[in-house]
Amino acid sequence: MADCDGAIIWEFPISRFRFFFRGKRNVFVPMYDNEWGSYWQWKRIAWSGMGVISFCGRVSDHARRCGVTNILDVRYFPDPAMLPQKKGDPKRVFLWERGEINRSVAERLFPPTDGYVFDVKGADEFLSREAYLERMSKCGIVIAPRRKEGIGMVFLEAMAMGKCVVANDDATMNEYITDGENGILCNVSMPLRIDENIVARVMENVGTHSEILRTAWLDDAKKICDFVGNQDVCRLSALNFIRFFFSYIAYLAEGVSLRLREMVG
Repeated sequence: MADCDGAIIWEFPISRFRFFFRGKRNVFVPMYDNEWGSYWQWKRIAWSGMGVISFCGRVSDHARRCGVTNILDVRYFPDPAMLPQKKGDPKRVFLWERGEINRSVAERLFPPTDGYVFDVKGADEFLSREAYLERMSKCGIVIAPRRKEGIGMVFLEAMAMGKCVVANDDATMNEYITDGENGILCNVSMPLRIDENIVARVMENVGTHSEILRTAWLDDAKKICDFVGNQDVCRLSALNFIRFFFSYIAYLAEGVSLRLREMVG
């Protein structure tokens, strides 16, 4: 780091004890699917003076409640022109089965008795990007594979391809999807059959919404370099050094508690 002006720290702090590079510009990019709900992590980030680039409104809201003020909110959206734009069969459902949302859930949302067929990509199944996009392009419906996302490239690319995305009603999916308009939100713990008329309406509307989301991202992207370049270097004041030091045990205990809660369910 001696020859660098700063660092962008993605998803996790450098270590449990060391959050930033002293005397450098530091920017943290959190993800909602990790320790976003931590109190002590965000208090330590607030004391450090680090900048935060957040792709998730729910993360931003929580960080601000913990005292973080140096936040840039952005919302990524891929370029539809770089993705296949085949309409796809509205009775064909694509699911990347990654362990959180499985075929059983998918079949309750879209019963095979209603004529739906499934293209399921296994968790350990390797596909080239071209083959993956080709398989997804044949489907009119794509089920977001996770209950919550840091950004969510699978469902965002599916939206950009004009698909009807069905997602669990949580961030970041519900920060992009307006239920029944440009996608469908549901409770995957209690999945209910989805009306095919809603699917048709979404497939009709999603292209226009994707253009709006892409334009908004291009505006957001322009702000990132300025935000990073305008950061002050991180130096703890004497008071914040004491806070940082004595919060360490509480932060460790909280991290263990968060992990245990995730394991339990």
